[in-house]
Amino acid sequence: MSDWDYVIAGAGSAGCVLAARLCEDPTTRVLLIEAGGPAKTIFARMPAGVGMVHSNPKYDWGYLSTPQPGLNGRQIYYPRGKGLGGSSLLNGMIYIRGNAADYDRWRQKGLVGWSYGDVLPYFRRSAGAQHRGGEAHHDTTGPLKVTPAGNYDRINRVFVAACQQAGAPVNTDFNGTSQTGVGRLDVKASGGLRQSTAEAYLNPVPKNLTVMTGCPVLKVVTKDRRAVAILTPQGEMRARHEVILCLGAFETPKALMLSGIGPGAHLAEHGIDMVQDLPGVGQTLYDHPNMPMQFGLRDASLSMARFQRLDRAMVMGAQWLFSRSGPAASPFWASALFHAIRDSEMPELEVFFTPMVVREDSAVNQKGFSLQSLSHLGKAMIARGKIAEPGLQFDINLLRPRSCGQVRLASADPLQAPVIDAGYFSDDSDFFDLVEGMRHLRRVMAQPAFDGVGDAELSPGAACQTDEDLRQSIRELVTTGHHPACTARIGAEGDPGAVLDGEFRVRGVQGLRVVDASALPDMVSGNIGAPVIMLAERAADMIRGRPQLTANDPRETAA
Repeated sequence: MSDWDYVIAGAGSAGCVLAARLCEDPTTRVLLIEAGGPAKTIFARMPAGVGMVHSNPKYDWGYLSTPQPGLNGRQIYYPRGKGLGGSSLLNGMIYIRGNAADYDRWRQKGLVGWSYGDVLPYFRRSAGAQHRGGEAHHDTTGPLKVTPAGNYDRINRVFVAACQQAGAPVNTDFNGTSQTGVGRLDVKASGGLRQSTAEAYLNPVPKNLTVMTGCPVLKVVTKDRRAVAILTPQGEMRARHEVILCLGAFETPKALMLSGIGPGAHLAEHGIDMVQDLPGVGQTLYDHPNMPMQFGLRDASLSMARFQRLDRAMVMGAQWLFSRSGPAASPFWASALFHAIRDSEMPELEVFFTPMVVREDSAVNQKGFSLQSLSHLGKAMIARGKIAEPGLQFDINLLRPRSCGQVRLASADPLQAPVIDAGYFSDDSDFFDLVEGMRHLRRVMAQPAFDGVGDAELSPGAACQTDEDLRQSIRELVTTGHHPACTARIGAEGDPGAVLDGEFRVRGVQGLRVVDASALPDMVSGNIGAPVIMLAERAADMIRGRPQLTANDPRETAA
């Protein structure tokens, strides 16, 4: 096969960004490999079409965790994107960077150059938020178009008012001076289109970029402890300069281990020759556990579930097709609460408000995606293939869990899914803040703003009152927050669990980097899509040998 300067494995949230930025040098030849397809379906472009992508094996890897002791033996269903754009094809499009203190914590851990002031210029470079022109934390020209959530309607305003009445400040920018409070979300949608990284960064595809879809990674080929190629079913894809893994929190550690890079004893179990003994590969799998609470709604016309009806779904779809407008032109998530329990500047919980109720884990044991009849079309679009009902749902995400899991090999077969142990509630203290969050959301529902609007608690139910009752409901109902990360993490020199140095280089192996959610040093306080894009923006400058953007922290210049 032809040689390229850089071979990037994985065209997801990081891979598309990295490929586009490396190709800004017209003399550089880049190959981007993706196991999925081109993902040209309109449902991957329509913000409200996410339900047609979830659980569809053409676009969703549909991983399952091992049975979780902390969840009474339940398995966690992990949707992960398959195709150009990766998980940015099927995520909630919510634009959250995390808390400034997350990045300052990285610096305090010894990661020089990773404070909030260091990373903010890359957040700004990546995102174009026209509605935030002139604001210190934002820019308007980045390729990733960010807009105010479009479905911010009456019921969302009721939620915001009730949170205020329960003590939350209004926050007009969760990515600005403070994260705490309640308000309208910014989302990765523009002109009625989902801003996947493929849409934002590879439209059009640079002339010096070759994209190969339907091309799974078998392993990294190394010679004398240097990465020289990616082995695929189509042959070896050779890199003159570097191989870069952007396969995500599950597949990147799997690819490293298949390549002989990982915990030596585990590699030996599967008969894999060791290239570099790195015990941290596949470890510290963090995620945001999500606890859904559901309440009734007295006026069903306020619920997004109303669009499940076939005629309304067809009208909504037609409106989007012909004018890129209407409810389908923006995600259904429009407002959120960052709730602080102990430190007013460091919320422990992120609560997403959804004006409908769904059973999030019903895809477990479901073989792929199917439409039982045409009448299910609306249900598929609105509720990720599940049946939604009129109501109110609060999805409570624990932002900084202490529990973590691991990713291991099931076998030496590169086409077999990895073994994913989510590790949920392996640290019992993770229950404390979720229980407090549930009690707080009950206080929110009891506020005057919801008088005549909200109805009885549907799940876990008003009879669930004691701490132990609430803990048991968490074991029975918690799902993934869809943010797996940290399984091949960056760490300071001397950190025995670190897989990467501060420039994304795999320790002990030349010419190999990892740039994706697995590289996060620890869990950030919010959705991980924007942080992963930031990582790719920084990595591109490091790989090209360009100086990092000048650090800037608006907190230091604020009056």
